[in-house]
Amino acid sequence: KMIGEALVEKGVINRNQLDEALRLQVKDKNVLGRILIKLGYCFEEDVARSIAEIYELPYIDLVELDIDLSTIRYIPGNLAFRHSIIPVKIENNTLFIACSKPLNVQVAANLRRLLNKQIAFFIASDSAINTLLKKNYADSITFSGKILAENDIDQSIVDVLNEYVSDALRQRSSDIHIEPQKDRLRVRFRIDGVLKEINTLSKELSPPLISRIKILSGLDIAEKRAPQDGSFVFEDVDGSTDIRVSVLPNIHGEKAVLRLLPSKKRVITLSGLGMEKDCLKAFKMLIKRPHGIILITGPTGSGKTTTLYSALSMIRSARVNITTIEDPVEYQIEGITQTQVDHAHKITFAKALKSILRQDPDIIMVGEIRDKETADIALRSALTGHLVFSTLHTNDSSSALTRLVDMGCEPFLVSSTVCAILAQRLVRVNCEFCKKLFNPLGSEFEEDTNWFHGEGCKHCQKTGYKGRTGIFELLTIDAPIQTEIIKNSPTERIKEVAVSYGMKTLREDGFLKAKKGITSPEEVMRTTALD
Repeated sequence: KMIGEALVEKGVINRNQLDEALRLQVKDKNVLGRILIKLGYCFEEDVARSIAEIYELPYIDLVELDIDLSTIRYIPGNLAFRHSIIPVKIENNTLFIACSKPLNVQVAANLRRLLNKQIAFFIASDSAINTLLKKNYADSITFSGKILAENDIDQSIVDVLNEYVSDALRQRSSDIHIEPQKDRLRVRFRIDGVLKEINTLSKELSPPLISRIKILSGLDIAEKRAPQDGSFVFEDVDGSTDIRVSVLPNIHGEKAVLRLLPSKKRVITLSGLGMEKDCLKAFKMLIKRPHGIILITGPTGSGKTTTLYSALSMIRSARVNITTIEDPVEYQIEGITQTQVDHAHKITFAKALKSILRQDPDIIMVGEIRDKETADIALRSALTGHLVFSTLHTNDSSSALTRLVDMGCEPFLVSSTVCAILAQRLVRVNCEFCKKLFNPLGSEFEEDTNWFHGEGCKHCQKTGYKGRTGIFELLTIDAPIQTEIIKNSPTERIKEVAVSYGMKTLREDGFLKAKKGITSPEEVMRTTALD
């Protein structure tokens, strides 16, 4: 509570916000500072500065600090990770150490005895310390026995993996890539759709780290020459996270990619996806239709599954039977029957869809239409009175129609059953703390418009962006479009007709958001380069 009172006195938070955090603390048993940060009432820097003032210790900003490697060697890697401390500098016979909170008196005394030096402390933020730990101690975690005792090895691997997952969650990462290279182990996070190298580890860490991931995921640790897929649940103070794992052999070992899936407690709503008002209103009307097919299109990682789940969450009720077939089930929705593709037991989209039709469904969601058989069953399901949702991997809405015909589906069947196609992409959102007015170069941009982009700051990790939102292209299949489908018109002609009747393209929707300052024009151009 001392920290809370200090933040109130400084005007960082108000009394109501502190009371709310204290109530949550009773239930969550978490540190008050972390709860306030999680609620968005303050930043890590605010909490760290308050701790420094309370304990009368100096605060240090580690973001721009380069630490001399000769200083790092004073504290062994296992101690640094265990107590979350980082040596900053040495002057005379005093070692200055950064920590997020004062160390236990006994631990500090042990350090003085171990190092035979005077110890002085700075207070810094948790994330800044963790970043420097991984940067400066990557190669010191070895199996040579010089730093880690033999019985510490297994525990250290557990700690390393836990720290990476926790760090990825803090940075809102969607994937963790653990990649063995010729002479190192590279760790990258996909943040807001872009891969970022986080750390380089000693290559000796690769086998035990991959083995740890396999054990958690229920995979065969002895199998090193075949791809494997699995999953596990990661528990931390903020709750549980489902993690989907893919392990792939390569010439330097085995690469693991960990997909961090949304928490089951996360509420997904259509209004939070980023649709413009007219598009959202039209889409809400479409998903309440009694029958037909609604397709969501876009490349991998464009948010198609999230949109599908949002739609299902909105229309679910006790009066309708909703059944899905997915590969895999990424998010569990209460009140909906969800089935997973299982190739080992020969459960494919097409076979599962045939069985679902015998389950008296009102609404069916097919994770993806990949072949003619699945497409035909989905089309005929819509023709016989079911509302079907699915996805297709196409660049825009118009090409989805020609893709179905190219698969071998009859044009008259496509025109009479498909009622709408929603194409989408995810664009990065300008950081609110560093976005500025600027004048982009190029003839595509209107000169009298106020364009914004992020310049990069500590809040967005110097990227200029924080978070993502969707851009959308909604093609409603009305009479003019049906005519073009039956005539087997090319994609370009269908798109031309759709635009003439008022359809906003992906790029147009993106520029609407850029004009509002939500994203930058460069980001819109990047994500719609093929449109």
